Amino acid sequence: MTKAISIAALLFFSAWPMQAQTAGEVVDAFFEALNAKNHQSLDAICLDDMQLHTLSLAGDIVLNSQSKQGFIDAIKSIPRETKIFEEIISEEALVTEYLAQYTMPYAFYVNGTLSHTGTNVITLLKTKEGWRISYIADTRKKS
Repeated sequence: MTKAISIAALLFFSAWPMQAQTAGEVVDAFFEALNAKNHQSLDAICLDDMQLHTLSLAGDIVLNSQSKQGFIDAIKSIPRETKIFEEIISEEALVTEYLAQYTMPYAFYVNGTLSHTGTNVITLLKTKEGWRISYIADTRKKS
């Protein structure tokens, strides 16, 4: 019985990021969760009113906006057999006591094939619960 409770507790808490994380650890956790399609972890490390803006750079420039829930729903809709991987090429960070911003060129793969490239800009706020992602902007250029 104790072993079952310990396993259940481990599984429950493994979905939630640690409270005492740095901004950089939250960014790393975001990409680990994204690549694993772990919507519970993504939900936990993003503020409820997080916004995403994407500039698609194929011919005409198209701006798309998405709420946190829209993002989570999109991750949930990816078929189980589809593998995704966002490779971060490099990272620049500006971190202050309560604000952090990361700029990261990336390459995005679907089932091992390059889908698109671009740049992410992620903004974090340090709340009483710890660092949380408040905003994501990215560019996407088809490969």
